Parts: sequence; structure tokens; C-alpha cells
Amino acid sequence: MEETNMEVTEKQQETKKPNSNIALWIGCVLSLVCSAVLFIMLLCQGKSDDNQEQQTQKTAAKQNKTLTSGGLKVAYVDTDSVLAKYEMAKDMEAALKDYQKKLENEFASKQKQFENDYTNYMKNGANLTLTQQKETEKKLQQRSTELQQLQPKLMTELQERQVADNKKLLDAVYAFIRDYNKKHQQFDVIFAKSYISSPVLYIDESMNITDEIIKGLNEEYREYKKND
Repeated sequence: MEETNMEVTEKQQETKKPNSNIALWIGCVLSLVCSAVLFIMLLCQGKSDDNQEQQTQKTAAKQNKTLTSGGLKVAYVDTDSVLAKYEMAKDMEAALKDYQKKLENEFASKQKQFENDYTNYMKNGANLTLTQQKETEKKLQQRSTELQQLQPKLMTELQERQVADNKKLLDAVYAFIRDYNKKHQQFDVIFAKSYISSPVLYIDESMNITDEIIKGLNEEYREYKKND
């Protein structure tokens, strides 16, 4: 009888073991399910945050685009290139050099003549009467004074010619750019960019209209010369 009871007890214990394992397995499954649900919730929240951030970025980009499209239309002209490639500027530069050479030759000729006359007087002045010597010396002194005054006078004339040429050149460029802007791009601001004196430190190359301006200036100048 005792053996029978022991067998029953062992069977009961064996029966309880599987039930305990099932309970543990169910607990693990529930734990995994909860973790999975929590992970899905966090993932959805992350996606929601990402979507919200992307939407914010798109809105900001749209606002920036609106601000850009509503801003000033800006361009610039490289004045160094204009001076180097504008045919009118080249012709004016050549004409100014010729004028400068003419003034230099004029001064050199008068200076040379004075030096010859002075040298001749120093050699042959003793053959003149005292009155003739006095008159010759007076004329030589007057010519010397005139020569001293002539050099700065010629320099002033050259500078005035250069200023007049520069004004004529700038007037032509400004007038063309105004006309060009009315007919084409309608920019709000067109800067003058120069390597030495430009107040512009940086401007995007896409705003450079120098080549178009030079092309138009040269076409206009050739037509002007043809009809002149």
C-alpha cells in the first residue's frame, strides 16, 4: 500500500512539473509580447517624430524659397574685364598714349631748342654788344621760366584729357547697362566688381553678367564707329 501511495505521489509530482514549465513558458511569451508591443510603440513614435521633423524642414525650405523668390535680383559686372575687353576703352587708351607722346615731344622740342640757343649764346655771346647780350639773356631767362611752367601745364592737360575720357567711357557703360537692364533681366541691383577697389568681398559667380555686357558694348561701339 505504501508503494502504491509513493507511486501516486511521484506521478502527481511528474504531473506538476509540466504544468510549472508551461506557466514559465507562458510568462516568457507574455514578456516578449510586451517587449514587442513596447518596441513597436517606440518605433511608431520615432517615425512620427521623424515625419514631424521632415515636415518642419519642408516648411522651412518652402519659406526660404519664398523669401529668396521675393528678394532682390542682384548681378555684377567685372570692371577689370570691361576695361581689358571693351573696344572703346582700348581705343581711348591708345589715343591717350598718342596724346601723351605728342605733349612729351612738344616739351622735348622746346627744351632742346632752348638748350641749343643757350649753348650758342655761351659760345658767341662775346661777339654781341652789351645791349644785345642783355636782350638775349632776358629772352633766355623768359624761355627758361616758360619751360618750367610748361611741364606741369602739359601734365595737367594730360590729366584733364584722361578724366574726360574716363567720364565718357563710364557714361557709355552706365547708359548701356541701364538700357540692357530694361530690355532683359530687370535686376534690382548691379554691382561693379574690381580686384583692387571693389567693395564686394564675395558674390556668387552665377550673378556674373560681365560677358553679356562686354558683348553688347562692343556691338554698340562697332555700330557707332561705322556710322561716325
